[in-house]
Amino acid sequence: MSALHALGRYRDLPRLLGAPFLVVGFLARLPVAMVVLGVLTLVTSATGSVGEAGLASAALAVSTAVAGPLVGRWTDRRGQRLPLLLLTPVNAAALVALVVAARAGAAAAGLCALCALVGLTNVPVGSLARVRWLGATSEPRVSGAALSYESMADELSFVLGPALVGVAAAAGSPEAPVLLAAALVAIFVTAFALHPSAGAADPRIRPLTPAAAPALPRVLRRVGPAVAGMACVGLFFGASQTAVTAFAAATGAPGRAGLIYALMGVGSAAMALAVVALPEGVTLRARLVVCGLGMAALSAAMTAATALGALAGLVLAVGLFVGPALVTLFTAAGRLAPPGATAVAMTALSSANVVGVALAAAVAGRLADAAGPDAAFAVAAAASAALAVLALSLRTPARHITAADG
Repeated sequence: MSALHALGRYRDLPRLLGAPFLVVGFLARLPVAMVVLGVLTLVTSATGSVGEAGLASAALAVSTAVAGPLVGRWTDRRGQRLPLLLLTPVNAAALVALVVAARAGAAAAGLCALCALVGLTNVPVGSLARVRWLGATSEPRVSGAALSYESMADELSFVLGPALVGVAAAAGSPEAPVLLAAALVAIFVTAFALHPSAGAADPRIRPLTPAAAPALPRVLRRVGPAVAGMACVGLFFGASQTAVTAFAAATGAPGRAGLIYALMGVGSAAMALAVVALPEGVTLRARLVVCGLGMAALSAAMTAATALGALAGLVLAVGLFVGPALVTLFTAAGRLAPPGATAVAMTALSSANVVGVALAAAVAGRLADAAGPDAAFAVAAAASAALAVLALSLRTPARHITAADG
């Protein structure tokens, strides 16, 4: 199959779930991309302490990671519509309550508790959208195109989300980004919940709620290799973001760190879309090995960069391996998950990413303080090399096994 024909599979996506789903699914994931930086901005402004803002952000990250597989389990059992319609208003209200509490001068413990509530009620839109695509088609090339599109949408959201935070904060106040995130949740996550693909009423969608969902430990064991690989990618993200920030600060241009790091998202999004053109003979394991080695080599090369321009080029280049790695890991999880547990698999990967980012940011930050940005780049290289090693043990079925197959 030619590369152009394979890329043509993207034309099938609007026919599967409808063009509005592409728009709603993208806009509904923007709050997740905004809220971490928004919380840091809000709490720092309210308390005057970056340290307390870091604690609030950590509470948000940990609660999000814990809740992800539980939300996935809930949707596997009950379908997506009811859980999402229950979680969405609570999540929006928690974001508004956080702003009110910050304005009122609430103690750091109270702000952390509200951040935890935000994380616990977060709707993992990207993961649940992937579940819907996998439920809508069993054709490997089409499902591969859908997963590639979702990874591209994730990457673009994490470029646009922080930009929206910056614009909202500059045009309004430190509270504006969090209030904007709450509004996006109320409008677009609700629309995501109400879309026909959230339930079995749409005849194009196979039922997502089998009679007996497998036990959570069993699911996590089955998708363990993919979860471990995603944890490595999270470690890479956390370390590289910290390293880029430290490098920019050391060169006297700390404000450029975000722009440079965003280049990774640009390269990643572009290559995530191109993955569908890979020949079918290229196995998931081979993809991950190549991606891990490429990420490791370029991260190691960053230690030799002496100027922001050179670093920017390397960050853009490493994104070319990151996008395919993300697509491959979600594809592997979809194939490894037992029937009736796709949402748990997808949300477990997202949680592993969150935990990896938080852990690496903390470790790499200390190393960067002690030994400079090169030490943080070394953590990113090590995490990428670990991904390549883990990939060697990856064994997946030839295609996703659906409930109908089971």
